[in-house]
Amino acid sequence: MSTHLILIASLTFLVATLVYGAHLRRFGQRSGLAGRALLGLGGLLTTGGLMARLAEGTQSGALELTFLTLAAAGSLAAVVFIRGAVPPLYGAFVAPVATMLTYSLHVFDREADIARTGEVALVTPIHVLTSLAGFVAFGVAAVCAGLEVLQEYRLKTKRFTLGQTWNLAGIERISHIALLIAFPLYSIGLALGAVWFARGDSGAVTRHAIMASSSWVVFALLLYARLVFGLKGRRAAVLTLAAFGLSLFVVLLSALRIMG
Repeated sequence: MSTHLILIASLTFLVATLVYGAHLRRFGQRSGLAGRALLGLGGLLTTGGLMARLAEGTQSGALELTFLTLAAAGSLAAVVFIRGAVPPLYGAFVAPVATMLTYSLHVFDREADIARTGEVALVTPIHVLTSLAGFVAFGVAAVCAGLEVLQEYRLKTKRFTLGQTWNLAGIERISHIALLIAFPLYSIGLALGAVWFARGDSGAVTRHAIMASSSWVVFALLLYARLVFGLKGRRAAVLTLAAFGLSLFVVLLSALRIMG
C-alpha cells in the first residue's frame, strides 16, 4: 500500500509543479491557490505513505525514510507558510523537489540491485565525483535562477521596499559561469553512468537513463540558447530550474543506490 501511496503522491506533486509552472508565467491568483491545494494534498498522501510503510514493517533505510519525511514536512510546511506572509510563489520551488524525492524512492523500490562488477567498481568513484561536482555547480545556477524569478515576482507584485532589489546582472553572470563549469562535469558523470545502466534491471534503469538524458538535453539547450541567442531573464531562469529538477532525480536515485 505504501508504494501506491508514494506513487500517487509523486503524481500529485508533479501536477502541482505544472500548475506552479503556469503560475510563473503570469503570477495569477487562481493558479497559486490551485498549486497550494495540490501541494497540501501531496503532503498528506506522502504522510500516509510514510505511516503505511512504518506500519507494514518494511525494512527501509534511513535515507528512504528521510526522503519521505522531507517531502511530507516540506510540502505541508510550505502550505502553512503560504497562508501567512510568505508569497505563494515559494510553492513553485517546493513542489518539484517533493516530486523528485517521492518519485526517486518509488523507482528505487521497484528496481533490481545493480551487479557490483569490476567495471562498476572502477568507474563509480569518478562517476560520483564528477556528477556531484556538476550537480553542485548546477545548484548554484538554480539558486541564481530562483533569485531572478523571485525578484521579478516582487517587482511585479510590488512586494518590496526601497533597497530590497537585487543586482540581476550580477546574478545572471554568476548563473552563466556556473552553467559553463557544471555542464562538462555533468556530461562526464552521465557518460560514466552508462556502465551502471548496462548492469541494472532494464525497466527501472530506463527511467533513470531517460531522466538523466532529459536533464542533460535541457541543460544543453539552455546553454545553446544563452550563448547563441542571448536568452536571459525569466525564461532562462525557469528552464534552468526545470533542468535542475530533472538532475535532482538522478542524484537522489544514485544516492539511494549507493547508500541503500
